Amino acid sequence: MYQTLRSFKLRMRKNLLRYRRFLKYLERNNIRIAPKEVIKQNAEAFRKIDCGQCANCCKVMTPVYTFPDITRIAAHVGMTDLEYADKYLGKTKEGDIINRKRPCHFLGKNNRCSIYEIRPSSCRNFPYTHRKNLTGNNRSHLQNLEYCPITFEVVESIYKKYELEKKVGDRS
Repeated sequence: MYQTLRSFKLRMRKNLLRYRRFLKYLERNNIRIAPKEVIKQNAEAFRKIDCGQCANCCKVMTPVYTFPDITRIAAHVGMTDLEYADKYLGKTKEGDIINRKRPCHFLGKNNRCSIYEIRPSSCRNFPYTHRKNLTGNNRSHLQNLEYCPITFEVVESIYKKYELEKKVGDRS
């Protein structure tokens, strides 16, 4: 991994407000970043950062479970849906089904998921930076900036490119 979790947290604290304002600015002004650019920056971030070395999302966040996720995972661990839910899951005030505790009960000491192949769909899609529309998942990105080096890297790269293009455009 190109950076430690500690160095990410230092960079994040230094730039979090700037990048949050940037994402809000894009959304408020209905500015769309070219989908090719978002996909390119996402791929670059995943080349630099090994999620398995980080696993910060599994340590400080919790996935949102769908009913098919619960059924699939409960069967895998030899429980009924209800047994699994009673033992591991809770609900948010918004009604989302989430893990009761953090870190995730499936996170091993080696930062690897013990149910990786059947993990919840929200884990499969995390951190949502692979989607073509950066501002379409703005609420997620605003939250994930603080916890996910991949999200941070994607937003930072796009911010720097956007600011450079804006400066060059102002000189024309």
